[in-house]
Amino acid sequence: MDWAIPQSLWYSLRYAGHPAGEQRLTVEPRRDGLRLTLEANVELPPPKTRQRWESEVDPLGLPRRYRERVEGNGARVMEVDFSREDGLVTVSQGKDDFAIPYLAEMYDPLSLILAVGRLKLEVGEVEKFALVGGRVYVERLPDQTLEVDAAGEKTLRNMRVYRLRPGLSLLYFDEDGYPVRLTQKVGEHVFEAELTQVQRLEAGQRLPPMQGRQEPAQRSNAQRNGHPRIVAGEPSKPRVVSGEPPKEREGGSSSRRRRRRRRYS
Repeated sequence: MDWAIPQSLWYSLRYAGHPAGEQRLTVEPRRDGLRLTLEANVELPPPKTRQRWESEVDPLGLPRRYRERVEGNGARVMEVDFSREDGLVTVSQGKDDFAIPYLAEMYDPLSLILAVGRLKLEVGEVEKFALVGGRVYVERLPDQTLEVDAAGEKTLRNMRVYRLRPGLSLLYFDEDGYPVRLTQKVGEHVFEAELTQVQRLEAGQRLPPMQGRQEPAQRSNAQRNGHPRIVAGEPSKPRVVSGEPPKEREGGSSSRRRRRRRRYS
């Protein structure tokens, strides 16, 4: 995957085998790194939610700022500022800020996907990543060759597979480096996201906020306009499911307004 190209990755969502909404991951290259924005309309499990995650990362892939907003039964907002210069990570959630020492490279959920895609692990090797409020262990599993339906043609594609713990999550990357499938155990069922379309963007082009599930007819019109490229569709049975990285979402990005701050050494 060429992260220097502006593009949006569209995913279909499923929960317990049922359609559960849609999400869009937009990659915007900048002179000083990347901005990653994930927007999702999630219908299952209840309650229905609208989610927006945004991560600004430097050329090394390390986050500077992270923001997360989830709207469902009320709204939840988290923001995180990663300051290596000050040696602090400041988390804002609700009325209070708190700061923790920045002692090692830390990631948010979006920059973590970017980092996992760049790993050069051998099968069975494990890499540890620090997250705000915890850590995640990424293990390289044996590659899987799966049958997928790309642009109406069934083909066999080789996938790199990583298991993330805790959280029982799996990330699948295709030969081009795209995060094709993501999966997470939620309760007794599996929440999955599957890449259905890659849309190349013009430099500086900003997409409107997602308003709901995009109908196939709308996508066909967009394809005739020459923007999107279908990468992968619904696979044939048996399926290997997919979804999100582990729910260690304590991250958000910095609020410029500094409220009451507690420091932990």
